[in-house]
Amino acid sequence: MSFLELTVYLERNQSELYTRIQGDIKDLTKTKLVSLTHLDSSFIIDNKTSSIVLLWFDEAIRDKQKFLLENYPEIPYILLSSNDLTEQELLDFAHPTRMFLSAKLYSITMLQMMLDFSERFISDMNRSFEFDRMKERIAVLENVFEESLDILVQVDPSSKEIIGINKQALSALGYDREELLGKDFSILLPIVSSDVDAEFEGSLIAGSALQTKMGPIIPTESSFRLFPANGKMAIWATFRDITERKIAQEAVKSQKAFYEFILDNIDSDISVLDNKFRYEYSNPKLVTSQEIRKWLNKKTDYEFAMKMNFPPDFAEVRRTHLERASKENDIVEFEEMISDEHDVKKYILRKYIPISEAGTRRFISYGIDITDRKLAEERISYLAYYDALTGLSNRTLFIDHANQALKNPNKQNDIFAFYFFDIDNFKFINDSLGHAKGDMLLQMVGARLKRIMPEVDTVARFGGDEFAILKLDVENKGKAAEFAQKILDILSQPFHITGRDLYTTISMGIAMSPGDGLATQELLKNADMAMYKAKDLGRNNYRFYSPELIERSEKRLYIENSLRKAIQNNELSLFFQPQISMKTGRVCGAEALIRWKHPERGWVPPSEFIPVAEDSGMIERIGDWVLEEACKNKQRWNQQNLNGFNVSINVSGKQLKRNNWAQKVQATLEQFQIKDEEIELELTESSIMENPEKSIEAFRYLSDLGIKVSIDDFGTGYSSLSYLKKIDADNLKIDRSFVIDLETNEDDQAICRAIINMAVSLGMEVIAEGVETEIQRDLLKSFGCHIIQGYFYSKPLPISEFEVFVRKINT
Repeated sequence: MSFLELTVYLERNQSELYTRIQGDIKDLTKTKLVSLTHLDSSFIIDNKTSSIVLLWFDEAIRDKQKFLLENYPEIPYILLSSNDLTEQELLDFAHPTRMFLSAKLYSITMLQMMLDFSERFISDMNRSFEFDRMKERIAVLENVFEESLDILVQVDPSSKEIIGINKQALSALGYDREELLGKDFSILLPIVSSDVDAEFEGSLIAGSALQTKMGPIIPTESSFRLFPANGKMAIWATFRDITERKIAQEAVKSQKAFYEFILDNIDSDISVLDNKFRYEYSNPKLVTSQEIRKWLNKKTDYEFAMKMNFPPDFAEVRRTHLERASKENDIVEFEEMISDEHDVKKYILRKYIPISEAGTRRFISYGIDITDRKLAEERISYLAYYDALTGLSNRTLFIDHANQALKNPNKQNDIFAFYFFDIDNFKFINDSLGHAKGDMLLQMVGARLKRIMPEVDTVARFGGDEFAILKLDVENKGKAAEFAQKILDILSQPFHITGRDLYTTISMGIAMSPGDGLATQELLKNADMAMYKAKDLGRNNYRFYSPELIERSEKRLYIENSLRKAIQNNELSLFFQPQISMKTGRVCGAEALIRWKHPERGWVPPSEFIPVAEDSGMIERIGDWVLEEACKNKQRWNQQNLNGFNVSINVSGKQLKRNNWAQKVQATLEQFQIKDEEIELELTESSIMENPEKSIEAFRYLSDLGIKVSIDDFGTGYSSLSYLKKIDADNLKIDRSFVIDLETNEDDQAICRAIINMAVSLGMEVIAEGVETEIQRDLLKSFGCHIIQGYFYSKPLPISEFEVFVRKINT
C-alpha cells in the first residue's frame, strides 16, 4: 500500500483499541504518528503533508466534527468507537467517506485499507487544487507568449489557419492582428521560385525564413511544438530572427571544407578554438545537443563549464594546457575527468594541436574517451584497499591508516582507540536465512557505520562478520566508551531485510593507544582479546582490554594444550551422582559427570575446562568418550546385576549439530548391548535453542528408538514452549539456581511449582538438581517433584564408591 507517507493524528483514549491502533501505526514505516489531547485553536495540521485524523465517538463528537469541518475541510477523519455505531450515528457524525473503526471490526488490515483510501481521497483533492494552479500557470504562459521577443505563431494543424500571434510577430512582419488571424499559415512563408536564393530553398518545411508584408524575407531559426489549446491540439511555431548570424555565417563559409574534413576523418570529440581560446566549431561527439553546440560558438571553456555544470577547475586546467600549446607551438597531451549532473564520470585523453593558417592561430581540441580503461584501473585499486561487499576500508587500508596515525600523531599526548567487533551468532543467521541475506545484513551494518563515522576516523571490514574502527584523538576512556555504546545502540536497531525485521547484537573489544600498545597489530590483538571477554560475559556489550586478559588468555591456552594431552594420556575419568526416586526412595538414575585430574594441578574444575573444550572443538571427541565410557560401565553393572537405574549422559550442542550424531548414539548402545531405555541423554535448553530444528530431528530419531531425553538446567535459557512440545522430552531438570534458596524465597517456590505442573501436564518427569537440605527435598516432594539429585543424598562419586552407594540404598 502507499499510505506510508501519511501523518496520522490520533486522539488519545484509555481504551484497549487505542493502544492497538497506536502500536500498529508505529509499525508502519515512514508513517508519522501525532497524539492529540484536545481539538481547539492550539491544534495545527501541517498542510504540506498528507494527513488524517482519528476521532473517538463520545459526547464531544459534535464539537470536534464542527472544528474540523470549519478549519480543515480538506482533511478526512475516521470515527473510532469501542462499540459499533448505528446507521443514524454515522449519518450525523461520520466524514462523507463514512469511515469508522470499532473494536469488533478492527484489524490492522482494516486500518491499512482505510489509511490507503484516505491517502487516495487526499490525492484526489490535491489534484483539484492543482487544476486551479494550472489555470493560473496558463494565464502566465499566455502573457509570456504575448510579450516574447521571439516571433510566436499558433496554427490549427488541421486547417493550417493562424489562430494566435504575438506582438513581436506583428511588429517584425508589418501586419495588424486582424490581417493574420484566420489566414492560412502559408501567407508568412516565402514563395519558392527559381530566382530565389538557394539559402531559403526548402523553407516551407524547415521554416527557415518568413515573408514580411512589405516583401523583405527574414531569415529565422524556428521550432514547432504541438500543445493543447481549448480542448484541441495546436501548433506553437517559434521563430527567432537570425539575420546577424547569417551575416556571420557567410564569413566562415570558406572554412566549411576544413571542418567537414575533420568530422569525416576523426572519430572523437573535436573542436576548433581561435587564438583567444574561444570555440569556433564543435562536433556532436563533444556535445550531443545541437542547440548547445550553436550556443558554444565564441564561448570559452569557462562559459562552457558553467553551462554544463562541470567541475570548478575544468576550465582552468584546459587553459593552462592551451597556453602551453600556444607558447611551445607543439602538441600538448593530458588526461581530464568530467562529471555530469548525475555524477557520471568520463575520462578523456585530450590533445591540443596548434595550427596556423593565413597568419591566424587556431587550436584543434581532440579528445579520446578512455573511461573504460580508467574505470578498470580504479576498480583494481579499489579492490586492493576496500571491501567489495560493504564499501568500507579493508584490513590493508585500515592497517595503513593505523600505522600512519601511530607514527605521526597530531599531538604528543594523542590517544587512539581501536575497536574490534563481530556480529553475535552471525553463522546462525547465515545458515538459517541464507548467505544472500547475510550479505545484505553486512551491507546494512556497513551503511550504518558510515553514517556515524567522522571523516578523520577509519571503519573497516576485516572479513566475514568482523569489523574494526580506528578513532583518532579520543579525549579519554569515558569518551571511548560513549562511542562504543553509540555503535551498540545503532546496530541493535532492527534491520529490514526482504520484508522482515532482523534484530542483531554485537560483541566489541576496545584497546587504547598508547596505554594498551604502540603497534597496530598489538592493539588489534588486544582489542580482539577484549571482544572475546565481552562474548564470555553474555554478548551484546563491550569490554576494554586489560593486562588480566593476557593472563586469562595464557591460562586458557595452557588449559587447552593440557586438555589435549589429557585426552591422549587418559587423564579423564567419570564420576556418577545418584538420582533418588521420591516415590521409592531408591536410586533410579545416575548422572555421568566428567572429571580431570591434572598430573601437576590436581583436580581441574569442569567450569574451567568444559568451556575450553567447547570453543576448541574437543568437546565432540570428549562427548563420544563419555558416551562409550558410560555405556561400558552400564554393561558391567548389568552383568553384575547392579541395575534398576538409568545412566544420564550430558550432550553438547556441538555434538547435536553433527549429521550422524543420533546414529552414533544408536551404534554405541548396540556395541555394549545396552537397552535403549537404560540411557538418558541430557542437553541444556540453551543448547537446544541454538539449533531447534536440528534438535527436534535428532531427539525424535532417538525417541523412536526408546532412548530417554532430558532437558537440563530448565528455566535458565530462552526456550519456546512450542519447541519444547515438539522435542517430546521425557524429563525436565530444574536448575539448582531455583533450589538454593527454596526454603526462604517464595519466587523460587512459585517457579519450581510452575515447572513441575507444566512438565506433568506434558507427560514428563521432573528432576531437581542441587538439593542440599531436607527442607528443600520435602518442599520439592510436596510440589510433586519425581526425582531428587544433590549433596543431600550424595556428591558425584568415583565408580567404586558409587557402586557401594547403590548397593546400600537399593538392597
